[in-house]
Amino acid sequence: MKKGILFLADGFEATEAIATTDVLLRTHQIELQLVSIQPSKEVTASNGLVVKADCFLKDIKPEDYDFLILPGGKKGVENLSDNEIVLLLVKKYLRQGKGIYAICAAPSILGKLHLLNGRNYTCFPGFECEEGHYQEKEGVVIDENLITARSMAFSIPFGEAIAEKEVGKEALESAKPGMYGLRVD
Repeated sequence: MKKGILFLADGFEATEAIATTDVLLRTHQIELQLVSIQPSKEVTASNGLVVKADCFLKDIKPEDYDFLILPGGKKGVENLSDNEIVLLLVKKYLRQGKGIYAICAAPSILGKLHLLNGRNYTCFPGFECEEGHYQEKEGVVIDENLITARSMAFSIPFGEAIAEKEVGKEALESAKPGMYGLRVD
């Protein structure tokens, strides 16, 4: 069973967090922890939706996880960028070859840390970084252990790319009938 962390900070983009989580959990091969960086487990999305995290950042053992997910949302990304522990974990995971998955404005966190140099990525227009190879026409970009997505509209393909990377195409395909309303005969 693969284990991942999805960080929640006030101002996160709800669809990016929830749709991605849903896709990953449907594989039944990924355990995902929704981790609050706020003083409360109840974290408020950019649209006002309140989501209850599973635990706090201080409660996790980073070495127990295989990947990190950074949802977008302008204010949420600002809050993630201001958290030194989140930034240290992003650098550590990327250096160790573990998965770093960022959507919408969140790839700008990697740019802030100078981790996009020589990497292909996409993000919400206006959050591009000077380093790296911005793929403005792509919805989802995979570059080794880095997966980025442009916006909320790409939340499901983003989740699918993460699932395939972490647990393989077969696990992803087994989740698709429930996602797409397909008959299983």
